[in-house]
Amino acid sequence: MKHIAIVVPEFPIAAETFVVTEIRALAKAGHQVTVFCFIKRDSAVTLPSNVTVIDVNTASNKQVSAFIARHPVAMTKAFNCAKHQHAITTCSLLMYGAKLAYLADKYHCEHFHCHFMHCSLAYTLVAARWLEITTSSVEHGRDVYENNDDIKFKLTACSFNIAECQDMLEKFQQLGATHLHLLHSGVDISRFPAHPAPPHKQLELLFFGHLVEKKGIAYTLEALALIAESKRPHLDIVGQGPSQKQLYDLIKKLHLKTFVRLLGYRSPYWIAQEGANYDGFVAPFCVSDDGDRDSGPVVLKEAMAMGLPVITSDVMGCREIVTEDTGYIVASKDVLALKLAIEALIQCQNNVREKMRILARQRVEQFFNAQVQAHRLSHLIEGASVK
Repeated sequence: MKHIAIVVPEFPIAAETFVVTEIRALAKAGHQVTVFCFIKRDSAVTLPSNVTVIDVNTASNKQVSAFIARHPVAMTKAFNCAKHQHAITTCSLLMYGAKLAYLADKYHCEHFHCHFMHCSLAYTLVAARWLEITTSSVEHGRDVYENNDDIKFKLTACSFNIAECQDMLEKFQQLGATHLHLLHSGVDISRFPAHPAPPHKQLELLFFGHLVEKKGIAYTLEALALIAESKRPHLDIVGQGPSQKQLYDLIKKLHLKTFVRLLGYRSPYWIAQEGANYDGFVAPFCVSDDGDRDSGPVVLKEAMAMGLPVITSDVMGCREIVTEDTGYIVASKDVLALKLAIEALIQCQNNVREKMRILARQRVEQFFNAQVQAHRLSHLIEGASVK
């Protein structure tokens, strides 16, 4: 099986679990995996024994110069790849591409698999030309709708591309990509114990994730404020991010301090262990003012793996995750529709909510199991051709 080089801008990636989940699943599937990053952060993330994390910046100029001298023919291919990209200087593309290529060659990597399509993919494509090996990329919402420089070239330069939802697949097709595959990010279901929720006098709702505009948390607060206090659920918000101060001020303004708690950072272990004690998960995603958006949000799958009914919005990818028997989907930024969905969950009989919990878990097991997705990705990588 091919030795896979996972390329990411930094490692670990703050507030994101899908990359580590994929790494573990690919290693479990039998691949040797080496992670290459351009910023290496201190972390307590535990990885399998056959996974190594390498900072690309550790490659010295002397080592890279010697590598280039040994690959004079590939230099032309790397240069041509760099010249087709305009968001990053040709000099930078060649320098970091050569560093990545040298290290990937040193560790005997046979395939580049890149998350995020901006700088990390730009350098990866150049490195792949140095080594003449296959390359794949995984899109994320920001790559297409915000940091989308040179995206048409990148989509055609990869051996194949992964779209995490049907909406993104169609967007890629519009941009001219041909070697496309739909593959939802998976969840390691073994991490998320599911059990009946303990009885609560009022519903207990949960949100966890990066606190930014596109998560739509402000709309959740506005919806809660419209519900009578005698029926109003409690909401715990887990996470950190730029919107934290704004959310605190909005909680105060809407007089929700006795109903909503900002819990700040909690470890993935805490979320996995405590999440199933809630009655539901609420995340009404939206498109932020700068165009950023989620695509196939992993947090929905993680919540469902814990057995939580989900209330979310109709932004891209969510419709493919949540069904009418596992939760509620409302129009994005529609506070009244969100209020009605929360009230519908409140009014459900206990046995109905329990059935929703069971079906939510079963849906993740059937369609979003990380190990199953890793085997599908492995098959694509093994069959990929050099561009």
